[in-house]
Amino acid sequence: MPRRKVTPEIVEEMRRLRGEGLSYEKIAGRLGLVPMTVYNNLRKKHKRTRITSELLKEMADMRKRGLTYKEIAGKFGIALQTVAKRMRGIGLGGRRRKVTGKVMERMRHLRGEGLSYGEIADKLGLSYITVLKYLKRKKGLLAGLRRRLGLG
Repeated sequence: MPRRKVTPEIVEEMRRLRGEGLSYEKIAGRLGLVPMTVYNNLRKKHKRTRITSELLKEMADMRKRGLTYKEIAGKFGIALQTVAKRMRGIGLGGRRRKVTGKVMERMRHLRGEGLSYGEIADKLGLSYITVLKYLKRKKGLLAGLRRRLGLG
């Protein structure tokens, strides 16, 4: 691959793609660079975005408006993991949806219609594991006690 000058615009694009969670290899492939070039340009100490209190406040406001970690990371050119860590630190972590009686009823109805656990999860915005856990759960007081004791 011929040498190519890495301009500030290219580095900014690298940061944006990295903020979206892409690996160094994928970024290099998209930009026609060698992965080591991407790594070297993104890992330089003076190139990192400093998370100031103002930036953190702006990130928190975006999160409160419903933006995802990925969207926030892309806007600021910050790593997805950094955004996630900072949001958890101020109590704006993941979006775990509570499985209410209404949601359980909907899951059972969809399962009765023949949908797979994955299709139900997609339809209700839940994880596959959550749907599996709640639909496989046995009902009743005795079943709950057995589950807690590890007997079934």
